[in-house]
Amino acid sequence: MKLSYRGVSYEHNSPQIETMTGAAGGTYRGATWNHQYLRHIPVPQPKVDLKYRGVAYSTGDPIDVEVVRLRREYTQVNGATANTTASATKQKPAKSDRQQVLKELHSTHLDHLRRNLERRLQIAREKGDNHLIQLLEAESRQLA
Repeated sequence: MKLSYRGVSYEHNSPQIETMTGAAGGTYRGATWNHQYLRHIPVPQPKVDLKYRGVAYSTGDPIDVEVVRLRREYTQVNGATANTTASATKQKPAKSDRQQVLKELHSTHLDHLRRNLERRLQIAREKGDNHLIQLLEAESRQLA
């Protein structure tokens, strides 16, 4: 393509880009248009089970995301060998992750309560408040 700018002539050769036509994007003034994808750039695979501030999300086409999830579940269930299946039947079934987290949270909560109670009891002893000491000791017996 011959071009000129301020009296200077030059020839512009635009690079040839290979594209492939994707799905229909929509219609504009009555004509349908399609997405154009570069041929040399791979199509990104969907990312599943991502989390941002505790909220789960996925990227990509929802159908592709569901296919990846189902494939992962299938390989986890049916991908086990005979040896691992036999050893899994001998072991006790493990508690679910939710139950383990709740148990850990409960023990942490009790540790914090006990630590707070010990601190309050120490302050009451320093002040010499016998009535408060008796109340705090009764509370410690309830925690035990």
